[in-house]
Amino acid sequence: MEVNGDVYLNVTTLLVAVGALVAYALYRSAKRPAGFPPGPTALPLVGNIPQFYFAKTTQQGVFNELWQKYGAVYSLKFASGDVVVLNTIDVVKEALVKKAVVFAGRPETYSLGLFTDGFKDIAFSTYGPQWRYQRKLGHTAIRHFAQKERLEQLVSTVTPGIAKVLDEMGDKPFAPKWTIGQIVYNILGTLCFAKTYKFNDPDLLNWIDINTEINKAFGSGLPGDFMTIFQYIPTPADTKLKRLLKPFKQMFQEEFERHRDTFDPENIRDFFDSLLLTQKENIEAGEEGADRLTDTHLIHTVMDIFGAGTETTILTLHWSVLLMAEYPEIQKKVAMEIDEIIGHDRMPSLTDRGSLPFTEATLLEIFRYGTVAPLGLPHSVMEDTTLGGYKLPKDTTVMINHMALHFNPAKWEEPEKFKPERFLNDNGQLPAKLPESLLPFSTGRRVCLGEDFAKKEVFLLFTWLFSRYTFYKVPGKEKETVLKLNEELGFAHQPLDDIEVCVKTLL
Repeated sequence: MEVNGDVYLNVTTLLVAVGALVAYALYRSAKRPAGFPPGPTALPLVGNIPQFYFAKTTQQGVFNELWQKYGAVYSLKFASGDVVVLNTIDVVKEALVKKAVVFAGRPETYSLGLFTDGFKDIAFSTYGPQWRYQRKLGHTAIRHFAQKERLEQLVSTVTPGIAKVLDEMGDKPFAPKWTIGQIVYNILGTLCFAKTYKFNDPDLLNWIDINTEINKAFGSGLPGDFMTIFQYIPTPADTKLKRLLKPFKQMFQEEFERHRDTFDPENIRDFFDSLLLTQKENIEAGEEGADRLTDTHLIHTVMDIFGAGTETTILTLHWSVLLMAEYPEIQKKVAMEIDEIIGHDRMPSLTDRGSLPFTEATLLEIFRYGTVAPLGLPHSVMEDTTLGGYKLPKDTTVMINHMALHFNPAKWEEPEKFKPERFLNDNGQLPAKLPESLLPFSTGRRVCLGEDFAKKEVFLLFTWLFSRYTFYKVPGKEKETVLKLNEELGFAHQPLDDIEVCVKTLL
């Protein structure tokens, strides 16, 4: 009995010790670091995840409610990971401008690791010498193909296809997102692969479908992004994403191999050729980092350019069409200004920028009101630092709440209203300096690689569309709003894909 008693005591002691360790681990998993920003109470193990998935509002709505409650800086826990959310331009500038390098890192999430083959891209890889070289390579390619004449010519070659379709619509209601979106895919297809597609080409539609499904599959992330154990347990979401990524990556792989086999330094056809040429020249010149970029790095550089150039531009144009249909009086003013300055005898040109103040103010308001990337891309702190008086340990994930920046009533008068005139001065012109809280492409070291290209592309397509067409609500549904948000896409901020409008030609 004495021996059995000792065993009982030992087992009891062990269980108490294990229980204490588990309790401590649970406590630690919900506790914020010392000096960390405030935020909602986190649950052990899962953190604040339930707060988003069981909310009565959208997931983006939860971020905004927390901003209203906690102010400029607050913190969350996603499982055991600490996340800090920035909500005012002052703290954003402190982080991304004043401490640009410290906040230039990227968190390495499970799903993005799958997408980027181990972070061999530009957008999601962390800051460092190789990233700097790869970004420089991508920037050179974009700058080469974003030249005025080249981009204008490209837009003028793809618009006839969509014009034919829109001209034949008559009074038939249609969902504009992917009808107009095909223009953007054609532009990027030409720039990346020197390929053009006919409207409704089966290959093009399949490409769009795969890309759309991948974006949906990412949604709010995979379980493995939040809890490490799920990285080793196949989940339906994992399986679906891997199935979608296979043909998507294969397409880029085949294009790369085709370009490498037919590469001619005297005939640079597209982004792939430009990257191959720049890499060849840099290796011959002995530039540091050139020899460390593998074929996979080059492929992901083009994937970055393609991804950034399609999704956000399509969403911006989708918002544009729906907002103009919702506010016909604004659409009419845009059309009148374009007609007065450009007329109908020529295509819009980049030289027209600066001559269309109301049209350009409308585009700026679309960037603000639409906010197609409400949380941007996450940053990671590369060393222990401070922000807004709080302490942030190394590897803290930092997110920018662009919706808070773009809808802050302290910075914008009646932010919930769509008002292009907010960007015009008393003389009806754009001011020399735009409001600093307008930040659709982020800022600092991780500012969007394709910002200049995207702005030029959107300007040309927007002015062409609204110089030629009027978009209006489906007859009989004039009192219904077309600005209905898709609430199934997690942290996204975009209209429903299947919202219908009608179109008529102005010519």
